[in-house]
Amino acid sequence: MLEIGYTNEYEVRSESYPFPGQSGFSVLYLSDLHVNRYSSTLIDNLEVSINSLNPSVVLLGGDYIDSKGGIKHFQRLLAFLSQRSHVFAIAGNHDYFFGIKSIQKMVEDQGITWLEGTSYEIEVNGLKVQVTNEVSGNVSINTPIRILCVHQPIDPEQIQGKYQLVLAGHLHGCQVVLWETEKGLYPGKWFYRRNFLKANLENCLYLISKGLGDTLPIRYNCKKDILLVTIGNPVLL
Repeated sequence: MLEIGYTNEYEVRSESYPFPGQSGFSVLYLSDLHVNRYSSTLIDNLEVSINSLNPSVVLLGGDYIDSKGGIKHFQRLLAFLSQRSHVFAIAGNHDYFFGIKSIQKMVEDQGITWLEGTSYEIEVNGLKVQVTNEVSGNVSINTPIRILCVHQPIDPEQIQGKYQLVLAGHLHGCQVVLWETEKGLYPGKWFYRRNFLKANLENCLYLISKGLGDTLPIRYNCKKDILLVTIGNPVLL
């Protein structure tokens, strides 16, 4: 399917990480919004999805604003998310172009945790969970669930055995997908070796989002997405 222009459609990619005996909770990852003056409907749709999915944890994966016309839309999303517990945000490469201090201030002004370069330990349904952006940081060995939230995908060798869940974005699926195999999305995989959707590593689920927006708004057979991961038993919506 060919998409040209600032369309607002996306899919919910649902995945699960088994954790026997644990009451389920869910993690929602939103990345690469690239909002601009045309993004009002996208934010409307995200608010509906988030209310419906009701995730326990929300992670924002970077690349938020493409133009000044998108500021109000991003701020509206942040205000909406500020009503929820356990919301974290990291920076993407475009956020440094736009102004990282400005982005960070918008996030923190709404009481949302700026996760960039840090780690936090939270409790969800009685289970201790570490949420971190530090790829090479110390993992909390006493924390049963460790979640790494990054913008750019990283080598599996860097994360194997350290985290139960790794979430990344940045690549947008390379926006054009002619075919897909277990190894990844092509032809983008030829240029970016981590252009895949999912990898199952040693006790680790590694997912890469295709994102929610593009600076150059053209896609072919590469639907935008948000990631919903259920950890433990299924979450009843």
